[in-house]
Amino acid sequence: MIQCVRYLGAGVIALAGMLPQSAVGFPPPTPEEGGQAVPDGRLWPVFNQPAEGVTVEGTLIFDASINLHGGVNTNGSAFRHLLDINITLDTETVFGLEGGTVGLLFQNQNGPDASAQDTGDLQVFSNIDADGRTQLAEFWYEQVLPDEPVRLVVGKIDANALFAFVEHGAEFIHSSPGFSPTILGFPSYPDPAMSVNVFFEPSNSVYFGAGLFDGALNEGLLTGERGPSTFFHDPGDLFMIAEAGSRWATTDGLEGRLGVGVWHHNGTFAKFDGGTEDGATGFYVVFDQALWRKDEQRGVNLFAQYGYADERVSEIVHHIGAGLTVDGLIANRGDDLLGLMGSYAHLSDEAGAGFTEDYELAIELFYLARVNGSFSLKPDLQYIIHPGGDASLNDALVATLRGELTF
Repeated sequence: MIQCVRYLGAGVIALAGMLPQSAVGFPPPTPEEGGQAVPDGRLWPVFNQPAEGVTVEGTLIFDASINLHGGVNTNGSAFRHLLDINITLDTETVFGLEGGTVGLLFQNQNGPDASAQDTGDLQVFSNIDADGRTQLAEFWYEQVLPDEPVRLVVGKIDANALFAFVEHGAEFIHSSPGFSPTILGFPSYPDPAMSVNVFFEPSNSVYFGAGLFDGALNEGLLTGERGPSTFFHDPGDLFMIAEAGSRWATTDGLEGRLGVGVWHHNGTFAKFDGGTEDGATGFYVVFDQALWRKDEQRGVNLFAQYGYADERVSEIVHHIGAGLTVDGLIANRGDDLLGLMGSYAHLSDEAGAGFTEDYELAIELFYLARVNGSFSLKPDLQYIIHPGGDASLNDALVATLRGELTF
């Protein structure tokens, strides 16, 4: 494992070193060829000409993975993609309504579930894996109350955009740095849900938030493909979440954040030892901290997370995740990012849970190389110990190349 990590690290750093920071690696025309440049450096003549007050942004992510060792299918490979089209509208600019924003998100995802097909891991090693969707994933309205520290968000939205996230875990490919896998029925990708959310921020250092979401996913209804029909209606399941936290900056200007959240789902859950349980409850902790900053382009950041759920109904009882990211490791490549993290999932030992190992542990190393303002490449290596908590499976070693195009 150590030798593989060394090879990957050396390889991706060598690759990044050969890429000029301003290299053009995608077909959009340059300004000299008739294309248009926008302030952030992206080149795309159609999506960068919306009406005033309306922003249209697109992201295309593709993952090519191969399972190098162990798991369910050694040498198994998978290619999949996720297309996001985000539209936001500033109501003050368009309608004169101060503090309002309308958001829409269109998604198209295709490709196999590589965790089920190849590695057999429980935590899901790629955060774009799904069951194949073309959907209006989000439509929401946000209102910031004038002269009040209150923000309201109503509509269909990914709960992970509002709760349980770690900022410095966002670039990892593995799913668990997105949110703790102990949160049962969490209305996140690929199944956001209708909701009502309120946030109170009495100062820049303290925040409180609470949300009420459609919990129909627990009954097998794919909320990502649905509108409001099941919110407060049959089956009537609800997912509730609240989070409080604090933000700070050290005397050196290093920013940090600590958040503590509790969640409850009022649906019916099957117990591993037979019968059912009315409702499930758990809690989580999230932590971000900038550890060192040399300048705008060079620094080291840390994230940590913990989650708990009831072992009678949840496959994962305790989850601990932690990681480091390093900005600008290579001179003159300040937009590049190196990341290393571990995600430990302690599994339920209840009769009927079916696990033959006590835990699953995923270790991830990646290097994000920004080719230009629109395109990046991310070689990624993950070593998964006890995939799926199944003693019959050898530890898995999976390599992924992720490409990301913004337009």
